[in-house]
Amino acid sequence: MRTTAALRGMALIVALVATARAVAGDVEDGQRIREAAEQAVRSATSSATSDLVVAADPTDPRLRLARCAAAPHAQIVGGGQVREHTTVAVRCEAGTPWLVYVSVAVATDLPVLVARRALPRDTVPAPADFSTVVRRVPGTSALFITDPAQLAGKRLVRPLGVGESLSADALLTMPVVRRGQQVMLLAHAGGMDVRVTVVALMDGRPEERIRVQNPASLRIVEATVRSSELVEINL
Repeated sequence: MRTTAALRGMALIVALVATARAVAGDVEDGQRIREAAEQAVRSATSSATSDLVVAADPTDPRLRLARCAAAPHAQIVGGGQVREHTTVAVRCEAGTPWLVYVSVAVATDLPVLVARRALPRDTVPAPADFSTVVRRVPGTSALFITDPAQLAGKRLVRPLGVGESLSADALLTMPVVRRGQQVMLLAHAGGMDVRVTVVALMDGRPEERIRVQNPASLRIVEATVRSSELVEINL
């Protein structure tokens, strides 16, 4: 929070300096700033350009920046992650330097799964529970479920209303290994592979690390879940 506030403060100082220098010279076009911010968002997503809808907020008309001698450079802040409301830093690096932050609204037109009926929490969803409908949804396509095959091995972590689009964060992958279950442990050690039957001491999802115990030696180790029957470890 403090870091973001400090960055915005620095940007304001740089922008004010550029504004003072622009009084007697050419003024930067706000549309060029918005276009740079929008293009940065498009370039950072895997969505088809025709599906992505981006709209940068208008720049403050009171902020008269010196016209940049080259195209403004734009970069998404916050690790480069595109969100429903994405902040982009747009800066001039040629001529009189300036820096402004632009908020870009992001939405996507795509076919999403929409609930045909009310689905309570912990429901194991099936393709028959949904229809595919083209909708404009906030954020990017990665935030919503578009393929019924994505339902496999999942359950709902919150209720879903009739007609509600299914978002990815509404689903949780179910454990494929259960506590007390016998599984095969594949251990890699010194160029050799050893297989031994062990007992899971906790539930585990694919690629999750869980504790397992050798019932003969009672030794407990942590291994990575590879499937409902196999866990793996490097010794």
